[in-house]
This record gives sequence, C-alpha cells and structure tokens, in this order.
Amino acid sequence: AFARARQSASGATADIPPEAPQVPEVKIPIVRCKNQPRRHKVISFGYTVTVDGEVPDVYKFQYPPNPESPEEVYPGVIPAGFQAGVPCDETMIYFQTRDGAVGPEYQVAYTHPDNVLIEWSDDVDALWIETLQTLEDANELSEGALDFLDADPLYLFGIADPATQKALEKAATVPMLKCTGQRPNLEEWFAYLNADRELDKEFTWVIESMAEVELPPPWTSYKGIGSVVCYLNNETNETTWKHPFFDYFAKLLEHCRFASREEHIKLRINRMLWSYEHDTTTGDANQQPLVSPQYVKQMGDILRVDLIEEPYMVRTIKTFLKAFSQQYRLEEELDTQEVKWCLEIVENERAKALIARDLPFQEDPSDQIAPNAHGQLYCAECSAVASCYCPHCEDCFCQVDFERLHMKGNRTHHKANEIIPCCLCVAAGKPDHLVMPAKLQCTYTFASYCHECYARKHVKTLPKKLDLKPVKIDYTRSNADNVSHMRARNKAKPQTPPLDRVSAPGEKTAMQEMREGFSHSAPAENMLGEKWHAFYDRRGVRYFYNFETQESMRRPQDLEKEPKSLESGHKTLPLKGDAGSRSLPMLRQLTTSKAPRFLKTWTHKPEDKLPALSDGRTNGTDLQDGALASASFAALPAELLFRPLNVKGKQQKTSLRMW
Repeated sequence: AFARARQSASGATADIPPEAPQVPEVKIPIVRCKNQPRRHKVISFGYTVTVDGEVPDVYKFQYPPNPESPEEVYPGVIPAGFQAGVPCDETMIYFQTRDGAVGPEYQVAYTHPDNVLIEWSDDVDALWIETLQTLEDANELSEGALDFLDADPLYLFGIADPATQKALEKAATVPMLKCTGQRPNLEEWFAYLNADRELDKEFTWVIESMAEVELPPPWTSYKGIGSVVCYLNNETNETTWKHPFFDYFAKLLEHCRFASREEHIKLRINRMLWSYEHDTTTGDANQQPLVSPQYVKQMGDILRVDLIEEPYMVRTIKTFLKAFSQQYRLEEELDTQEVKWCLEIVENERAKALIARDLPFQEDPSDQIAPNAHGQLYCAECSAVASCYCPHCEDCFCQVDFERLHMKGNRTHHKANEIIPCCLCVAAGKPDHLVMPAKLQCTYTFASYCHECYARKHVKTLPKKLDLKPVKIDYTRSNADNVSHMRARNKAKPQTPPLDRVSAPGEKTAMQEMREGFSHSAPAENMLGEKWHAFYDRRGVRYFYNFETQESMRRPQDLEKEPKSLESGHKTLPLKGDAGSRSLPMLRQLTTSKAPRFLKTWTHKPEDKLPALSDGRTNGTDLQDGALASASFAALPAELLFRPLNVKGKQQKTSLRMW
C-alpha cells in the first residue's frame, strides 16, 4: 500500500505486482477434559500420518493429561485407523478415525463396529453433537449415560490419553504387530514386516515362515492393549513389541527383493532341505520322507509349478528332490548352475506336454503285430505290405528291405518270422493289400486264418459238438525261444516222446496260451489316472495321492464299495458291534485282494444254530464239512473268503482264524 501511494504521488504508471495471498494460520485446538472416570477400550491404536516426515497441523491437538490441572497442556496427535469403544447401559458406542482428503475423518457406530450410526465427517464437534441428538431422540440410553457421553470425543474415546500418545510414539520407532482376531492374519504379518501384498507376493513364504516359527525360550507372546501382540521374556520380565526374530526375517526379505530368480530359488531349496534335516534329527514321529506330497508341493511352489493343472510334472519334481538332497548332503550348498538347469528342464517338460497335447491321436503301428489285433501289416521302410517280422528289430519288413538292411553287421544274425497270409483271403482271390495276416490257427484243420475270416466263415464249418479253440500265432517270438522251449520240454521228459506237434515259428504252445490267457492288472497309476501319484511312507509301504482332491489311498481299488450280495435265497446280514467294526477292514482287504481262493461248499447257518464255545459264546469261525458258519461273513461270496496256502510244497486250506 505504501508503494502504491508513492507511485500515485509520483505519477508513475508502472504496474505493481499484486501481493501474494497470506496462508491462514491454523490454530491447534485444545481438548477439554471432563473430570470423570475413563471407560474407553482401545481396539486399535492406528498409525501416525506424516507428510515429508512431519505431522500435518490438522492432525495435532493439545490436551491436559490431568483433568485437575487444565492449564498444563501437552501436544497430541490424532492417529488414522484408531478404533475404540465406550460401554453405556449394556451396549457399546464405537469411535474410529481414518486419513481423509484434507485431514482426519471420524465415524460413530452403535452396538457393533459395523453398525454405523453417523457416517464419516471431518468435523468432529458437529459429528458428536449429531450423535448425542440421535441417541437422545431414540430414547435407548438413560440420562446418566447421556450425561457421561456429553464430553469431548477425543477425550472420551482415549485419543487425548497419555497411554495412547505414548503408544503412537513407540509405534513410530518399534514395529507393531496388530491382532484383530484370535491370531494375526497374513495381512497383519505383511504390515508388520512393512511389506506389500501385491509387490512382495513372490516373497510370501518369508512372511509365512515368520508367522509359523516357534518362539525361542524363554519368550512368550500375548495380546495386549489396543490389539497389539506383546512378547514377554520370562527371565528378565522384559516386554516388547519386537519379535525375537524380527531382524532376521526383515534382512531375509530385503535380500530376496534384490536377489535374482536363481538365487531366490536356491535360497528356498536350501531352507527346505535344512528344515527337513532339522525335523529328521528331532525324531518327529509324523515326519514324512523327502519324496512325499508335502515336499513335492513345496518344490512345486518354489518352481512355480501348478501340480493340479500340470500333474505330469510330479515325476520330474521327485527327481529334483533326489538330486538336490544328494548335492546338499555332499556339499552342504547348492550350485546356482544346477538351479538354472532345473528351470530349463521345467520349461522343456512344459513344451513337450504342449506339443503332445496338440498332436492328433494315432495308434502305434507296432500294435498291429499283436496276436489279438486285426489289421494289415506294412513295411517300416517302404510302406508296402509286409511279408516278415524281425523280433530283434521289432519292425515289419518286405522281403527286399529285410535283405537290404540285414546284409552287414550284427543284423546278419537276425532271423525273421514269415508272416502267414490268411488262407481264406488267398482263396477268395483278394489283392495283396487286402490279404490279412493270419493270427489264428485252427486246432481241427490246422489252417491259418485272420480274425475276421475265422469268426465269420470258418467257425460255421466246424463241428458243433466239439469245443474247439484256435491257437494264437505270435510273430513277435523269435525262433530261438521256440527251440529253447522244445529243448527244455524234451529234457524234462526224455523217456516220453513228444506227442504234440512242433510249433510253427512265432506260434505259442497250448500251455503258454493258457498261462497268458489269465487277465493281468495294469499298473496302479494307469488305473487311477494321471492325477494319482505313487509315494512311499516311512515303513516303505506304497500309497497313492491326489493333489487336486488331497486324498490318499493304499490300494488302487475302491475300498468303500459294498460287498456283493449272495445268490437268491440268502440274506445279507450287517456287521454289528465291535466285532463287526474290527472285521470289516479285514473283509474289505480280502474282497479286493487278487489272490485265488476256493471253498468246496457254501452254506449259511443262522446265529441260533452256531456251535457254542466253552464260555457260552457262539463260534463265528467254525468250519464244518467245508461250510463257513459265521453270520458276520455271510455278506461275502464264498470264493472270496478262503485262499490256498503253500506249506512245504502242499496246498492247505486255512480259516480266517489262522490269518
């Protein structure tokens, strides 16, 4: 103004820049304390809001710690995330804060923290006046309760309390683990280590390890005021918010953030093997072998392999566990190059699985040579109709290609089995590519036929009164096998001339066909599917585990299936009492076992006709005249209850009592 007056007096016309607006001065409020007892219960202290390391003025206030000395005031800070409650007439009123756009915001809830009474507001005085008016209009609180609530909310709910302010000052320098439930959840552990759930998602195992680690003696933990976990040293009676292993896990998290992927994986595998070695030395009765579902899951998490979506990787991970454990035992430190090769193998396995998934399904041409298969055989070199099969090369050839490929080296010793054409196909005058190889030899005419001609034409010409079965022709068997078989049979019975005819090349004898006629069970993994994987427990017993359903079973059969009922006229009796509960697992095992069993006759005796023992009880395992007199086992077929035992070369029958 003085410069403008001087300018007007001198007649100058130069423009004077306008004055900058003055920032209004923020007055720090003073909280008045009411001389009444404190009843507040702090649920969460929250945190101090800072901007460039300083607390904004809108979060500051002054309060007298002692209501009897209102002139003596101290500075205080309004925390964000603070939550406390005050009991009034057998109910609770909750007060909580948060970090707003221009300053702290407040909210009031009634009877429950989620039952909001007044929504968020940045004016605490107007908020509390509206709250008192609402409670008074509802007539749900007494006059004494309303008079108690007629106070400054910052004092009433404990923000203007020396204990709260000291806790906030301590939380600025000492880490604080919050616990809103029975135990701290993973989010609270992330906040305790100052980690972000999204940015540090790859290092979740560090936080989980800290949450699961046991406190060393003499430390114990408890939930203190404000839902803060406190750690107590029972020897020195020292109480602190800092976990005994906080520095270790904080440094481990910082190391993982700056480490490469190979170093990170190496660290995790080393820690897993060290933990397994430690658990083994402690003699834990529930300790599983290293190659078990527990450690396969951990290895899959380390290598980022989803065992549910990629079940074919389980076998590869088993190999990794064996290789890394051997290297850890010999060198006590894994090599980073081994980890790189491990990652390359994982990518190669995924690429192979992707290629195999996109390939169309094609039958193996070598399967057509099997005795039970019906189809044309083609040369592996020129794709012409094959005329012979080499058991050593395991391929079909035409005569020209066989002679060309077996002219030199060890192949000159290979002897081929000539493929016999079907006699009916040849008699019908079919072209060469339609003449099928003979797979069956008739035991009545001794002619060779393909499956189609034998089933549709030749069977109709055989005598109906004779039960004739054809002999299968196996081209995969070499001539040396036939010669050795004949020599062994002649040596076993030198005095008896062989009455059977000599087998043709590639043809099986009647005894061999009879032995191979029995059904053979497929491997358990193939029966259960690709999602079931075989493991061995501590006793070396094999079991199967499914990572998708987290189920395990000892036998590939369904043990929970109901036993088949008996023939008509027999009733299925349930197993009752302790005896039934004890015998049911044994009966299920007998039912699913594949060993042969026999029983001459089968009869069912009611319980009232069972023979009595010396103590008056009925004998449930009596075997009289080949009949099983137990009503408890009446639910099972006869052939499932007994099997032969070989004792000193003799076959004997045994009852369930002898098992």
